[in-house]
Amino acid sequence: MSISVIRGTNDKPVASRLLAEKATQWKDWSGKLFIGYPIVAGAGGPHRIDALLVSNERGLVVFDLIEGSDLGDFRARQDESFNLLDAKLRTEPGLTRRRDLLVPIHTVSFAPAAGPEMLQTDDEDYALADLDRLTEVVGRMVWPRADNHAFNLALSTLEHIRTIRRKGGGKRPAGSQPESRGAKLRSLEDPVATLDRMQSRAVIETIDGVQRIRGLAGSGKTIVLALKAAYLHSQHPGWRIAVTFHTRSLKGFFPAPHRRVLRVPDQ
Repeated sequence: MSISVIRGTNDKPVASRLLAEKATQWKDWSGKLFIGYPIVAGAGGPHRIDALLVSNERGLVVFDLIEGSDLGDFRARQDESFNLLDAKLRTEPGLTRRRDLLVPIHTVSFAPAAGPEMLQTDDEDYALADLDRLTEVVGRMVWPRADNHAFNLALSTLEHIRTIRRKGGGKRPAGSQPESRGAKLRSLEDPVATLDRMQSRAVIETIDGVQRIRGLAGSGKTIVLALKAAYLHSQHPGWRIAVTFHTRSLKGFFPAPHRRVLRVPDQ
């Protein structure tokens, strides 16, 4: 059991680095810690979550990262991230039971440079932590009815795999009986409907220079490339991003007005 750290980009490098280092010490927990991800739609445009832990034991833990000692209006920031993430997850019908979300969302403001006296609060709904108290605070955030199916579904929704698979290949009908063939196929598909650590890094982590994505047929290269282009666009909306391909696999993921057919003359 361990936490995989996927490092995107944000404007809080010190708090991000300390959070990532601390997360690698949580050997008794499992899941993924995303830095600078996901990016969710808000009324004022795209909203980047500073950091998000998706854990089998905790559910979702949203980190509001604070670089200096000024906490600012951390309650409003926690509320905004919570509400947008809650709305995002509720777009997936399988993550709700009646009106309840199956995966809990916790929030904490992580301020490694703030003194202990600044982190005193009687409001349990708005957690605060420095580096020394972070493990204790996150450890109190639990998922009483942890569900592996809901965990995979939440992770897949946040990584947009559910959206891409529905757009590219349609939605498999749910089996009405637990022992039906459809239900069994759905149970087999759940674990592979998320990105593994290397795929997540290929999508979110950006390097200076050439980044080459290799893999066998069916290993997810098409989905990784589509998500990579989308993530780069969210980071740099002014960029013109060109994606070329030689098969029909990616065609359905790009709107027709943005597609151009390039024909290479015979050599």
